[in-house]
Amino acid sequence: MSELIRSFVAVKIEAPDVLAQITRLQTDLQKTGLSAKFVESENLHLTLKFLGEVPAPKLEIAKIKLSEVKSTSFKITLRGVGAFPNISRPRVLWIGISNGAEALISLANQVREKLSSLKFPGTGEEFQPHLTIARLKGPLNKESRNIIDACRDTVFGDQEIRYFSLYRSILTPKGPIYKELMRYELP
Repeated sequence: MSELIRSFVAVKIEAPDVLAQITRLQTDLQKTGLSAKFVESENLHLTLKFLGEVPAPKLEIAKIKLSEVKSTSFKITLRGVGAFPNISRPRVLWIGISNGAEALISLANQVREKLSSLKFPGTGEEFQPHLTIARLKGPLNKESRNIIDACRDTVFGDQEIRYFSLYRSILTPKGPIYKELMRYELP
């Protein structure tokens, strides 16, 4: 039996000014006593497609299919804070994408289309460009809600998207460790 590899396709957030602003927001929210698991700055990414637990041979086929994605580099603007499923009953806090959202959606759709024959789970849901910054363990308190409300239109900065990657996710008690398996450059 082949090893199962938990994996996903994503764009890494790595612009230093963007990371600094996001970290500042996360710190402000932590100070309110918000019960949440915050995503570490080195793990911040925009998931294009979650693949799940994949047998190694199937992952090798996915690597080849992903090399067929045709896109050019583009710039995104990270802007605004929101929650899934909604701000009244939040489970996930996210930062949205304003400029460049169409190009990001196009990239995600191409990734999904190229992998569709491999029958990964969740192929039917529509891609919603967002950056997860925290997973909530409880409701928002008044102070954290005020911070989120104040950040609804905050611009966290721009990032040039020059590549996307296939990652392995290793779950540990301290949180996930992401290992880049393959990088796909966007000219």
